[in-house]
Amino acid sequence: MRRDGWLVFAAWVLAGALVVFSLLGAASIGLFIAPLAAVAIWLAFRFGRAGPEMLGMVSGAGAVCLLIEFLNRGTTPCTEQGHTLSPGETEAGCGGLASTPWLVAGLVLVAAGIVAYALARRGTHTGGGRPLHLEAGGTSTVPDRG
Repeated sequence: MRRDGWLVFAAWVLAGALVVFSLLGAASIGLFIAPLAAVAIWLAFRFGRAGPEMLGMVSGAGAVCLLIEFLNRGTTPCTEQGHTLSPGETEAGCGGLASTPWLVAGLVLVAAGIVAYALARRGTHTGGGRPLHLEAGGTSTVPDRG
């Protein structure tokens, strides 16, 4: 029996996060994560449905961005200009990624996935969204509800 709803959406979030993580880490750990991503996708298809719940993959990508931001907070990216030492400093360190772009991307993707899924669910459960009918000649019409 196929299911729908927020639980299946969460399964697609996990699948999306694993896919994005395996792609971003393909040169290292990503090759070991890829089979887990494939299994997660298979399970999401097997027990869920291929519908609006798949929008969870967008939120999963955002979750990976938020993880990268979390791991890089407090770091100072290296610049081409170098670093000027203050009086009394003997060394300076830099490294990591700028975390702000990852934070923004993560928040946008997570919110976009959740909002898009909520709107898709609302449209399918309340009968909202009228279907388009294609007529001969390629024109589309919206049938009257009355």
